[in-house]
Amino acid sequence: MPKRQRNPLSDARKGAGIPSFSSVAGIDGDYRIIDKTLHANQSKSDDLWHRKSGAGYNLFISYYGSQPCGVVAHDADFEGSGDASLSLGSSTTKNEAPHARGLSRASKKRQKKKAKSSTNKDGSGVNSLAKESGCINGNKIFEPSKVPANDALHASHPLVKAFVSNSKCSHLNSFVCSLSSPLPLTFRLRSYRPASSKELESIISEEYAQYISPLSFDPSRTIYQSTPSSCLTKSNLGDIPKLKELIVTASQDGTLARQEIGSMLPVLALHSVRAITKGSKVLDLCASPGSKTLQALEIVAHDGKKGRVIANDVHSGRLDSLREAVARSGLPESLTSRVTFTNYDASAFPPPKSGKMFDAIICDVPCSGDGTIRKDRHVLPMWSPRIGNELHGLQLKILTRALELVKMEGVICYSTCSLNPVENEAVVAAALGALTKGGMKFEIVEWPKNLLPGLVTREGINDWKVAFYDSNKVDHDSDDFGSLTICRHAKDAEEAGIKDAAATLWPSNPDDKKLELRRCIRLLPQDNNTGGFFLALIKRIQ
Repeated sequence: MPKRQRNPLSDARKGAGIPSFSSVAGIDGDYRIIDKTLHANQSKSDDLWHRKSGAGYNLFISYYGSQPCGVVAHDADFEGSGDASLSLGSSTTKNEAPHARGLSRASKKRQKKKAKSSTNKDGSGVNSLAKESGCINGNKIFEPSKVPANDALHASHPLVKAFVSNSKCSHLNSFVCSLSSPLPLTFRLRSYRPASSKELESIISEEYAQYISPLSFDPSRTIYQSTPSSCLTKSNLGDIPKLKELIVTASQDGTLARQEIGSMLPVLALHSVRAITKGSKVLDLCASPGSKTLQALEIVAHDGKKGRVIANDVHSGRLDSLREAVARSGLPESLTSRVTFTNYDASAFPPPKSGKMFDAIICDVPCSGDGTIRKDRHVLPMWSPRIGNELHGLQLKILTRALELVKMEGVICYSTCSLNPVENEAVVAAALGALTKGGMKFEIVEWPKNLLPGLVTREGINDWKVAFYDSNKVDHDSDDFGSLTICRHAKDAEEAGIKDAAATLWPSNPDDKKLELRRCIRLLPQDNNTGGFFLALIKRIQ
């Protein structure tokens, strides 16, 4: 079996500030993220500086602040806002003295404690610096997520500090407020155990309704999320021991699945357009950790149907974790036996020996993961536009292979937990453009209107900017992070001396409506109190 030994995401995050454009390749190029020469020359001190200095937070704000309407902010957000600044400026904020970076670690901790103001009279626990940062809409905390008193949103939060220091990115206010608050607890009830699910529903509604309830936009009332007033998260669930015990037990016996809303969408969408039904043959190309594999399995093998899910992952360690996740899911052997585990490189997955292509393909590719920062604190400290740029080539190869493996009238769901257009619309446009020239025909399917009515989704975009960053041009002993090189077109990158950047990073033709990129779906954190997510349903028609 062809295997790739490197972890592409881990490699891309190493040396986040060091430019390496030669490995950003198109369909025919080399998808490997960082070559051995770059690894050999990579200094650990550069990574340490990037992580400790706060550069990742400032790069994140500057990058998304430079993007046009539709990426993470919309018309209402831009009203009264100035143009986004491309300068990253200084690392100091209104809450940090100019000499703070010269202090010891203990001194910095004391300074942070002093920076926290007292709790407001209304008991919200949000200090005056949070109001100063623009994270209060009117007189109340950003809705629908309310910040609990023991986890107050204040200007010492690194992302808020970066936001405050960039005065021309005020249109990111709601976006930053949402990302700076913890992700609410979410789970779904499994369909295969209706009796147990009904019993659990009854207990929750009678005893824990103030903490968690069904989502208003879910007609099935099987998706639960913590209430805004409770601010219940995975990390503080232990504060309610009986509820935690109830959820853990229900998870172990297969009554519920701990899964985020964004992660649920690919399978829900494929089921809604009838690509995944009882008896379907489904390929999950990048399956670990397994939540989508199990979600699809519940549908295809329901009522004894002989559907099958092929769960693939290139990394043997992740594949072992995937096997364990399926084994401990609580699902009966009649279902779990319908999973086939494979260990192939997703970009070179072999065609089925039977010759029968797949009814549906889940193509949730490796990505920068900047939509997960509400739960993963490790993403932003090392964030750089380079990560998305480097992963673009691999993502393109994987989607291209998925499009080749789906049957006629079959549907692929391409998805990422990133909001970066380079990893999303750019990949979809490049893959469809290349294969269409080869004689194959596909169409991006409209989001099913009957699926989760009331869920706020945003259209895909036709235009975006690509950014590059070189930390070698920055004095690591100063308070300056340098600046991004923003390129609206590939020729801008050439003029800036950036060589070998793949043309597919940019929109081929922003005015071309044939691809219907608007049919792609963007899930923004501030709209539904979720993580960030992107998906596109692509149907093969010839």
